[in-house]
Amino acid sequence: IRDYKVTGVQTCALPILGFLSKREAKARFRDQILKGWDYRCAYCQEDLGKSGTLDHVRPKSKGGETSASNLVAACFNCNVRKSSSDWKDWFRSQHFWEPYLEDAIHYWISQ
Repeated sequence: IRDYKVTGVQTCALPILGFLSKREAKARFRDQILKGWDYRCAYCQEDLGKSGTLDHVRPKSKGGETSASNLVAACFNCNVRKSSSDWKDWFRSQHFWEPYLEDAIHYWISQ
């Protein structure tokens, strides 16, 4: 993404989409991740609707980037409870852990 200043408004040039305001680009980025998880928490599979959060799989506090391959859809409870824990250690200790869900997260972060 390249940032441009146009008449005092921050915009981003995205392939095919043309020019978007920074706010709109962030909203589309967020929605793309939520949609990729079918608006369900990647961990507990709770239906998020449009009010889900994004979780940094590798926490920002441990060097994780804010990139699509490091963000998954998460309900508020899972996001807060996981906090800055190692995602795999935390996830495996939860009653809703399933191998196929862990595999789905692995696949997502490897893209």
